[in-house]
Amino acid sequence: GGVHIVTRPGQAKALAEKMLGQTLVTKQTGAEGRVCEKVLLMERLYMRREMYLSILMDRAHRGPVIIASPQGGTSIEDVAEANPDAIQATAVDIKSGPTKEQLD
Repeated sequence: GGVHIVTRPGQAKALAEKMLGQTLVTKQTGAEGRVCEKVLLMERLYMRREMYLSILMDRAHRGPVIIASPQGGTSIEDVAEANPDAIQATAVDIKSGPTKEQLD
């Protein structure tokens, strides 16, 4: 996978060196994968609860769709497979944006 948790700077360096230039195969890339050209780092935060939120352009709705789930994490595809009712998808009018009701 493309998401890793490390506890020391040396681990991050070693993992980045191992990933860069290699073909990364995930559910998002498909079987052909993509060459890893960069590695992004962030400080680890200890959250009480993970949630998922995404805004994507959807051809079927001809515009943006907000995807949200209280069952967050790095593998929303697994959540969708195991518990599809835990994911909400809301189409947004591309000209007027989300309504107050959609954001509540």
